Amino acid sequence: MFRPTRSLRAPVRTATWAALCLEALSCARGSPRHSRASANPSPRGPSAATSGAATARGSSAPSVATALALAPRARRPAQPATNVRVVALADETRGARQNSRSGTATRIPTPNIQPTAFRTPDGFAGWRVTFGGGRALATPAVVGGRVFIGGGFGSHEFYALDERTGRVDWAVRVSDDGPTAAVVEDNRVAFNTESCTLFVLNARSGESLWSRWLGDPLMSQPAIADGRVYMAFPHAGSHRLVALSLRDGSELWRVPVEGDVISAPVAHGDSVYVTTFDGTVYRHRANDGALAWRESYRATSAPWLDGDDIYVSHREDNAQAAVPGRQPMFVGGAALLFRVVAQSIVVRPTESVGRMSAGSGASTQDHGGFAPRAAPWLDSNVQRRSHYNREQGASDTAVGFSTPPAAAQANRAMENVGQGTVRGMWEYQGSRPIVINGRLFLTQGDQLVAMDAGSGQTHWRRPLSGVLAEHGGHLASPPSAAGGNLYLATVTGDIVVVAQSDGSVVRSIRVGAPMRFQPAVVHGWLFVGTADGQVIGLDLRDPSATGWPMWGGGPAHNGVQT
Repeated sequence: MFRPTRSLRAPVRTATWAALCLEALSCARGSPRHSRASANPSPRGPSAATSGAATARGSSAPSVATALALAPRARRPAQPATNVRVVALADETRGARQNSRSGTATRIPTPNIQPTAFRTPDGFAGWRVTFGGGRALATPAVVGGRVFIGGGFGSHEFYALDERTGRVDWAVRVSDDGPTAAVVEDNRVAFNTESCTLFVLNARSGESLWSRWLGDPLMSQPAIADGRVYMAFPHAGSHRLVALSLRDGSELWRVPVEGDVISAPVAHGDSVYVTTFDGTVYRHRANDGALAWRESYRATSAPWLDGDDIYVSHREDNAQAAVPGRQPMFVGGAALLFRVVAQSIVVRPTESVGRMSAGSGASTQDHGGFAPRAAPWLDSNVQRRSHYNREQGASDTAVGFSTPPAAAQANRAMENVGQGTVRGMWEYQGSRPIVINGRLFLTQGDQLVAMDAGSGQTHWRRPLSGVLAEHGGHLASPPSAAGGNLYLATVTGDIVVVAQSDGSVVRSIRVGAPMRFQPAVVHGWLFVGTADGQVIGLDLRDPSATGWPMWGGGPAHNGVQT
């Protein structure tokens, strides 16, 4: 959908030294802003701390038995939400039921979309499909022998490809552009477009079952659990989290949230959890939207749930004084001295992994976040100068955005996660952690890190290729876990396979195109979308490589639920 050009003025980030020196000292020494509305308040919050030292490990790859033992398992459910507060906007839901708008999804022929044989320099074989336009592609969803994927940021097409051959099974053209990563459940494939609409199609035939216009723009992807579809959208200068019936799209409830959702809602147990781009984390009861708690945490990723523990990356800032401005003082034309007239505050973000109570939202860490690191990937000044930011600007312009619309609240996202374009927010996944059998894994900027989920002790770190300041964002996707290994798609064009046990590189597969979205790993194959419009299926020659069929590992985005 073409849009006229729009403008959004960026906030001024400089202030005088006299006004900010006390705040700078406070930021440098203290913890992030941390307030909550919760039925179970606790005074504890995240604070600065150092992580455990990295432990040297061996380099042998795991056996098949070990790989199967380390495969993703169903997450332990959290305790039911209690002491909840009714926040559902019943009047808005009634109005939406009476005045809902739909989109269109029309079957189209695809004579020009044909798979070609693909072989990597290191001997891995598979297939490749190239979509026109060279647009960035999201994570494929692989279910029932089909690979479901949109045609990329700015496209109107959505495809179902044969898992083994890449042949187009069916394709549709939808009324709005920018399909997100899809989720699949109960023979229904759900995805939304960046510009406005949530679609649910029959996964076998591509027939449109229902659609719902929500708002413009939509930065996250949907989640599905227990017959409900969860999605966030802009509304009346704010945002809403909505639950819809998977069967027919009827609205069940909606609640207010501070902004659009990072990556996707996450369903677990009797609740749905979200992180908004301003850094707030929420827990809502799934059946009626009642609020268990909300936490202003400066979170920078979608949460991961493991029993009653929530793991989420979050930001802390160290404020430093920049070199002061100087003004000459003149007497009789001669400069006698200089005086300080102003001084800027330079914010240097750090990022660590927070652990929260699913019951109350309170921090459960006694000495601050795990693995704190300087985080240039969150620094808006660094990101604005990157090649990635220039790519994002070109993509936004191609779909009619000279600057992000006010509804996107891009300035708040820029301040928290360093990304403030429509494509940048659409594509942002952050340092999203996953927990498997007591170990926590995440891609933290330019490193893949493994630590103990209980103590935060670092087991190993694996550096990633690339230059953060040049490439922009993270150098690799969040890890996908399958068969005892971790799979990362990198901006330098490689699929890196790393052993969960010790961080050794099992293999590095050269794809040759930049990738930012998490790959899917199913039935011994890997499926990935590239940033230049290719979807690739690769035979890994490893039958234990399975269990991660879509973004986040399943339709609820919290690993495979069994």
